[in-house]
Amino acid sequence: MNDLILKNCKFSDNQIKNIIIENGKIKEITKTLNKSDLNADNIIDIKEKYVIPGLIDPHVHFRDPGLTHKEDWASGSMAAIHGGYTTVIDMPNTNPQTDTLKNFKEKKEIALKKSYCDFGLQAGVKSKKDVDEILTENPASFKIFMDLYSDQQLDELFGYIENTGKLLCLHCEDQQLVKYYTKKLKENPENESDTKAYSQARSEIAELISVHKAISYAKKYNLQLHLCHISSNQTLKYVEAYTQNMNISIEATPHHIFLDNSIYDEYGVKAKTNPPLRNKKYALTVDDLCKFDSIGTDHAPHTLEEKTKDTWTSAAGIPGLEVTMKLLLTQLNKGKVTLDEIIRLTSLNPSRIFNIENKGKLQKGYDADICVIDLDKEGTVDVDEFYTRGKYTPFEGLEYVGDSVMTINRGQVVCENDEVIKHDVKYIY
Repeated sequence: MNDLILKNCKFSDNQIKNIIIENGKIKEITKTLNKSDLNADNIIDIKEKYVIPGLIDPHVHFRDPGLTHKEDWASGSMAAIHGGYTTVIDMPNTNPQTDTLKNFKEKKEIALKKSYCDFGLQAGVKSKKDVDEILTENPASFKIFMDLYSDQQLDELFGYIENTGKLLCLHCEDQQLVKYYTKKLKENPENESDTKAYSQARSEIAELISVHKAISYAKKYNLQLHLCHISSNQTLKYVEAYTQNMNISIEATPHHIFLDNSIYDEYGVKAKTNPPLRNKKYALTVDDLCKFDSIGTDHAPHTLEEKTKDTWTSAAGIPGLEVTMKLLLTQLNKGKVTLDEIIRLTSLNPSRIFNIENKGKLQKGYDADICVIDLDKEGTVDVDEFYTRGKYTPFEGLEYVGDSVMTINRGQVVCENDEVIKHDVKYIY
């Protein structure tokens, strides 16, 4: 007997098919159902809404352990499920940092107890000994925040990843330039209330120089790189010259694609992120999405108190999990992006880049991770509907057309009618 059948599913090629699910896996995708199939435990008529693979976000900050007043594994993963995501990969900059075997295992146990979706963990890079020990727990990848280290330290850290066979993810901002321009701009007291000064302090040049150094170190140590949240068209153009001959993937975020730093005039310092939003000259647009390999939300919530200080002391980071599909599907309805392009960026490529088995495709034998979308659903982005603890977004009040309406994780309906349901999750490695 089948566990679940989804009837009348519309695929990206506009064909109507049925998905037969058994033991959390896709058993069959078929145009017709047999009489025996009708004895399934559960049959859901999708009514010709589109189905796509469950979304995979390789870049979230769930703040757990140590910073759970901002977010924890329960609230963050509920936001993920609500937004159509069935798999997330969490960043290592929690408290304590996930850069030792002990800390890695502790975070993994927390997530197994509290998470509402499947997950992986990125590991920090502390020492060669710690890197080798963490490898025994199969991290999704390693992560270095380049703005926190000198060039000499970076050379050493990159060297620790050599011969691990693991992907290295990078936050690319040059420490020296950021320090210099931050100090210089802080000398003008008017900049305390001008968030655009933050974009100048952490400029597109600081990102570009950091990427150049990253590529140089990657050549030296023969590493596979994933460049997180590329924020400027200047960097994008530079990286394109290397992607043919090096193993480099690049990630876009919704805020860097859909916003520029003029939003600071309207939304203020609450829109502050690292790297910052760019001015129109260097800002990315939806037309650049085709040049990226994946979308990571960089979901990074803080409390409103932490977000509403001055330019320099306000926390950097915004929630993204519950707005991303609204933004992308609205662009699909405008003819700016295709459904296949969304699938490539949000599931197919993330599963490939991060070596996630049996996810990222609607295919026989794969995990039954499915996002059902309604291209006709209209609404306005409302933070009161968020599951994340971060009740703010620079997209607040935006009118959208198209949204996820059901999320299925390994054959279990985990979100329907905006209600999120707990189920057993797994570590994906």
